[in-house]
Amino acid sequence: MSAMNRGLKEIMARTDELLLIETDGGCAYCGHKDSRALTIHHLTQSSPKNEDYDNKLILCHNCHHQYHAGKGATADELNNIKRRLIAKTLTRPGLNAMKQAYRKGAVVAMPFLVNHLVEFGYLAQGEVVSQWSDDNTQGEVITIDATYSITVDGKALLEKWGLKNS
Repeated sequence: MSAMNRGLKEIMARTDELLLIETDGGCAYCGHKDSRALTIHHLTQSSPKNEDYDNKLILCHNCHHQYHAGKGATADELNNIKRRLIAKTLTRPGLNAMKQAYRKGAVVAMPFLVNHLVEFGYLAQGEVVSQWSDDNTQGEVITIDATYSITVDGKALLEKWGLKNS
């Protein structure tokens, strides 16, 4: 397996784990929690498949089948669920930081409030604003505040899901 394929598989595994976390391990539509009955639904069907986090939603096999048979949730309902799950996953402080960085170009934030957004690729850390160290940190310098700018992916996420002004 090539390094690129391994990297893609690792990204997809992290995305799938994030999808399970955002739905608390259950179907996003009905809440069914049997992991053997869960599948990943692509909100926008395309070829090749769009494997981005914001295009995937965890559904149970029943809800997934009902959707594709035209008898269950509508596309609008699933998109509304995904929008709420994205906002939940970003966290209120994280979403606020992203919106401010979107409007003003950068934001100063505490890393523990926004590091998940750096990991997702939606924010990029810039200059450290303040640090702290004392005898209890055993010489380790702890960043208290840093600047963050929004990435192209972060802007696209806010725009696609209408979260930049919410």
